[in-house]
Amino acid sequence: MTDNKIHLLERALAREKAARNEAEKILEEKSLELYELQQKLKIAQASLREKPKELDYNQGRKNYSGLADAYVKIDLKGNVLEMNDAAVELFGYNPKTELINATDLVYRDDYLYTANAFKELLKRGTYTDYVSRVYTRDATYKLVHINSSIVYDEQNNPIAAEGIVRDITEESKARKLIESQSAELYTIFNSAPFGIVLTEQGKIIKSNEAFQRMTGYSAIEVQQLNSLQLIRQSDMEEVKKLQADMELGQKVHAVFTQLLKRKGGGLIRVRVNVTTIFDENRKPKYRLSILEDITEESKKNELLAEQQEQLEIIVNNSPLGVALSDAGSLTKVNKAFCDLMGYSEEELKTMVFQDITHPDDAEESSHYFKRMMSGELSMFTVKKRYLKKDGHILYAKTSVSAVRDAKGEIKYQVVMLEDISEQERAEKQKQQLLEQLEKSNLELKEYAHVVSHDLKSPLRSISALVSWIKEDCSDIIEQKGSKNLDLIEGTVEQMENLINGILTYSEIERSSEEETSVSIHKVVQNIIDLIYIPPHIKVEIKNNLPTVFANEMRIQQLFQNLISNAINYIDKPKGLVEISCKETSDYYLFAIKDNGIGIPERYHKKIFGIFQSLDSSRKNGSTGIGLSIVKKIVEQYNGEISLQSEEGLGTTFYVKLKKNGH
Repeated sequence: MTDNKIHLLERALAREKAARNEAEKILEEKSLELYELQQKLKIAQASLREKPKELDYNQGRKNYSGLADAYVKIDLKGNVLEMNDAAVELFGYNPKTELINATDLVYRDDYLYTANAFKELLKRGTYTDYVSRVYTRDATYKLVHINSSIVYDEQNNPIAAEGIVRDITEESKARKLIESQSAELYTIFNSAPFGIVLTEQGKIIKSNEAFQRMTGYSAIEVQQLNSLQLIRQSDMEEVKKLQADMELGQKVHAVFTQLLKRKGGGLIRVRVNVTTIFDENRKPKYRLSILEDITEESKKNELLAEQQEQLEIIVNNSPLGVALSDAGSLTKVNKAFCDLMGYSEEELKTMVFQDITHPDDAEESSHYFKRMMSGELSMFTVKKRYLKKDGHILYAKTSVSAVRDAKGEIKYQVVMLEDISEQERAEKQKQQLLEQLEKSNLELKEYAHVVSHDLKSPLRSISALVSWIKEDCSDIIEQKGSKNLDLIEGTVEQMENLINGILTYSEIERSSEEETSVSIHKVVQNIIDLIYIPPHIKVEIKNNLPTVFANEMRIQQLFQNLISNAINYIDKPKGLVEISCKETSDYYLFAIKDNGIGIPERYHKKIFGIFQSLDSSRKNGSTGIGLSIVKKIVEQYNGEISLQSEEGLGTTFYVKLKKNGH
């Protein structure tokens, strides 16, 4: 409850009280005048009865000319016989100089009411409290109050009517104003969302509906209470002291919060705004209390205080440095910020961010701060260096957020520092290692090419020599020697395949390869058409294979190795290799199934290693590199390879490739 609202209520109460006092004073004065007039009317009637034929109008003038209210006498036809000065002033007409009929003065809407009143006057002889509207000479109308009586002759026959006319136009306006203000005050009083209580010497004499709802008591129950009955015993001494101070006039106004007892035993917290109302002698008479239920607000404030305390604990114990900045100045910092920079809180509060920023990073920071101040950014994050008190450099990830007011203006910035000095050192070390690794890979690739060339040259020479020996000495070489020469040729070929496999494995680098849309169905069909497939083995594509975004050569290497591997290990009279694909929302799952010898479970992981072959004794030309090449290609496309196998029944390799190739 604001002081303005309290002053409004006080002024409204004062206006009502003053208006009522004025109305009572006017009514008392007019009642006295009416009484005097009635007495004079009785005297005049008695005089008329004594001299009916010789009406002494001068006598009437003598009796009524000095009255403050208007006096009018008319005959029974409504003709005005006499008016005193007040009546002439009121109506604007003078019967001495013009003929006037009372019916011409009656407001047209009040004519019937006036006619009936006149009948009652003739019937009863008097008519009091007649209120009606009458016209005046200037065509305006006034509201008048009339007390009238009949004038009789000696035979007691009515011969005229006379009355005292009082202008109550202004009184009526004042009464309506008082009634309007009273209605407004009542509406404010009962419609107010806060409790209003008027007490006299501690006793509640009036309360509004909001207070009754607040306490749970009815209007009647509240009037039977003493205000102290709503106060807790623990607060009683303090409240009594305040009441005593206000009774003595030592305090006129007070604002405080306290717990209030509800009907039934509950408690509510209220904010009380109490003011003393003085009587005409400036002595304390009433206390006007405005009560606002702040129970929920209090709970929210308590929760807010608790959350603020928790936040303070979190901030003060955070490993991150936290600071509040106002236009670059440090206004508040936590312990971690002080520890990171090596300064005390007091020292930092005298500094600006520019003082602790590394000169080489100042320009970038200033650029972002300017963009934030202009409203372009609400937050930003940068990596920057800070100068610690001991001269060392702190690498920190700096996050800055703007806190704005209702107008959108920046109140302050929240700055958070994360020490990344170790990360920066590790990142530099990592970069150095990557550079060394790249250099080593390049050297290894070059070495692989050199080795491949140097190894292939003697192999080709051996192959040529064996071929020449077989041609030149075919007639003298025995069957056993011919077999040995064939064995040498097979070994040389296997050695060359092994060298080619190593070279291929070392060259698999997806980053430098061109990627396009590759139809796997077409690639697999080309493989089937190109490789040697024994007559007893059948290779089938079970369903349509999809198109992927990849390097075509790597996809061909992948499927050719898997299909060739399946063919090489088939031991059945009728061999079968099936290639199929299933599609999900995120990836393709390819299956290469054969009915070969199968793979024991203990070898399921081993076979993907380089130079690992399931059965080196088999004459199938296996180098032990094919599946390792397959695994490397699949992993480069963020895919997965797995298998299911049963000895003697066959093997199914599953290749899962993501649709987007990543």
